[in-house]
Amino acid sequence: MKTKNAAEDDDPLDREIDFSRAMRNPYWLGVVDRQCVRLLDRDLADVFPDNASVNAALRTIAEAAARTPRKVSARTATSKPRKARP
Repeated sequence: MKTKNAAEDDDPLDREIDFSRAMRNPYWLGVVDRQCVRLLDRDLADVFPDNASVNAALRTIAEAAARTPRKVSARTATSKPRKARP
């Protein structure tokens, strides 16, 4: 059986701070830059194990979206532009 160090037994914070009623911080994303942090579902986290694989997949999708022409609705294509009011 291992014995505790004397230094561990003399820690004053053990007696002063009680974490038995501690709660998780619901605002933890507020501290982190939200532009850099994204939360993945567990099934996607299994498919994309690291940052590089997520970035590669998103870049591929972004390139494909940039090459695809945007569709214009019939209503927008045939409507006359509005005149500016004086």
